[in-house]
Amino acid sequence: MQSFIKRVLFSVMLVLSSVAAHSLETEKYYDNGVLQFKYSYRNGKLHGITEERYETGELKAEFEYRAGNLVAKREFHRNGDLKYALKLEGTKKLETRRKYYPTGELFREWTLVNGKTEGLEIDYYRSGQKKAERQYENGKRHGSAKGFHINGKVQGDWIFERGEPVFATLFYSTGGKWLVHKDFDSKGRLNGSSKEYDKEGNLMAIRYYVKNEMVKRRRINPWLRWWFLLWD
Repeated sequence: MQSFIKRVLFSVMLVLSSVAAHSLETEKYYDNGVLQFKYSYRNGKLHGITEERYETGELKAEFEYRAGNLVAKREFHRNGDLKYALKLEGTKKLETRRKYYPTGELFREWTLVNGKTEGLEIDYYRSGQKKAERQYENGKRHGSAKGFHINGKVQGDWIFERGEPVFATLFYSTGGKWLVHKDFDSKGRLNGSSKEYDKEGNLMAIRYYVKNEMVKRRRINPWLRWWFLLWD
């Protein structure tokens, strides 16, 4: 039994020594002594997590390698906020991007698949309140897109198809409907009529557009509102 245990222990030691021989970590430092890079290798190739730091010590970036191939990456601002993230899944290149105001607050975040914006893109006010959200498909706006007043109420509610608007409702900051646009041409331009409402929700005027330019505004007599509302 003792000889068997010795053989097992010897085998384990051989495996561990083999792993140690094939695994390696190297470090690089700034002139001020702060760690700049930390590399991990296996069988002579980058493998595992590699770190990069600012000269003042904050994490600047993380890289994940498998057998010498980059599979993930994250970049950070000095305050720790995520700046950029990359993940490779088979033939897919998934990227998360963030932009910030000059004062440091998050302004926008979005995702790219193989270099094209995909899914939800969100903008923020400096306060952190959501400013806008847009759906993308294959790099083009497709589906819902909304803007928000600073008080959180919807400012505009749009529908896009393959990058062009097809319907839009704009709202007062109090929440009431203001403008309804339905007549968009194939290039996404307003060409036709739109309805304008007052803050009490009454139809107030008809606006006429040519290539996004309002060419006429016809105020509606209260006694005739019922006629125009039939076509809502």
